[in-house]
Amino acid sequence: DDDDDDDDSHSDLSGSEDEDDVSPVKKKPLPSDAHEGKTVFIRNLSFNTEEEGLEEVLLQFGELKYIRIVLHPDTDHSKGCAFAQFKTKEAAQKCVEASQDESETGGIRVDGRKLNIVLAVSREDAVKMKDTKKKEHTGTRNLYLAREGLIRAGTKAAEGVSAADVEKRTRFEELKRMKLRNINVFVSKTRLCVHNLPKSVDIKRLRMLCLKAAGGGQGVRITECRVMYDRKPEPGKVVGRSLGYGFVQFQEHEHALRALRHLNNNPDIFGPEKRPIVEFSLEDSKKLKIKEMRVQKSKQIVKKGEGTEHQKKETKHKGSIQKQVQGNASAPCLVGELDAGKKGLWSGFKTKPEVENVELPDGKKRRKVLPLPSHKGPKIRKRDKGKQLQVQPQKPKNHPSRKDRFSSLSAEKQGQQRIQAPKRQKNTFRSKEDDRFDSLVEQYKKKLIGNPKVSIVKKGKWFSG
Repeated sequence: DDDDDDDDSHSDLSGSEDEDDVSPVKKKPLPSDAHEGKTVFIRNLSFNTEEEGLEEVLLQFGELKYIRIVLHPDTDHSKGCAFAQFKTKEAAQKCVEASQDESETGGIRVDGRKLNIVLAVSREDAVKMKDTKKKEHTGTRNLYLAREGLIRAGTKAAEGVSAADVEKRTRFEELKRMKLRNINVFVSKTRLCVHNLPKSVDIKRLRMLCLKAAGGGQGVRITECRVMYDRKPEPGKVVGRSLGYGFVQFQEHEHALRALRHLNNNPDIFGPEKRPIVEFSLEDSKKLKIKEMRVQKSKQIVKKGEGTEHQKKETKHKGSIQKQVQGNASAPCLVGELDAGKKGLWSGFKTKPEVENVELPDGKKRRKVLPLPSHKGPKIRKRDKGKQLQVQPQKPKNHPSRKDRFSSLSAEKQGQQRIQAPKRQKNTFRSKEDDRFDSLVEQYKKKLIGNPKVSIVKKGKWFSG
């Protein structure tokens, strides 16, 4: 019996051990200390940074309770962010303020990377912030800016636009679509391409026009401005005639966007019949790399002292133009240049950096605004979908068009040529050399035979007795 009891006791013990192995150990959630204001959240850490190296840098602001680098649960590798708790609230505030120094040598750096440090928040607040935060466009090609300033027939911005300008805009849109098929081509955020310029607009005038359109403040800077000219110079001038377009490079994206929205399709700049066509420039990343390599190579070859005087004169000239624009706000200029704050409906489509989605009937989502319209041609409103477009009857013309007149004239000319032109006889064409050769042959015959009028007495042969 005792043996049976011992076996039962062993079985009970083994059963309890199995139950302990099966039942998972529940970890108690750690209490959140974010509400105390002593914990900071650190981003932009190197994946090789360790807690000891980070602690050495943060100790300059005060004593620490702990430092925890956030690890990926599957790989146990660093996620590039960490939490650190100071013993005092003042030390945490000093650390955050020191990290916000945006100078070149300022900020807090660890392993060659500038850290982004903010006060930590609780998990619930982080979820709310994630929901309220708007998602912005990502990617290096900036395709959402390709639609900026687009003007389509059927919109308010297209009212009053001349047929020539509409044709130009359609052609530029087709070129843009074709170029963006290349994955190396991207939309620049700071460089504008200005089309439809009058021949009289030069670089200086275009620079002043763009500075005014961007606001004309002290913070507005244009790093490049050029008008494209023909290579063959005009008589009496250094450069050729203007090709009617140019490029303007701003230092900030906000200034370029403001200038585009003021200048594009503005009827007050050059007149309603010739409106500026402004869009963000398309750049090729491969060509830019080649250009950068060429510049670096030329810098190595050219001596340091050469070219400094020319650069000083050029920068002085640019600075004088910017001062003139910023100081003389009341100076007379082109029509509509000074009224940069005037709002109009002419500027076309306006893009947003935030991504807006539309929920489809099947539950999926798609972007509300595509980089370029899904179909070509005029804008079709919701109220007009499904309706048959009314074709306006063309007015009968009293006189034939230029094309018809040209075709009829050419047909008449061809008929007259067929009637008047006689048939060429074969072998009737003789050159001067042929006539000269014939005359020489006749002269030679006369010398040999003599005068053909004189009768020639035939001599008998010796055997004819």
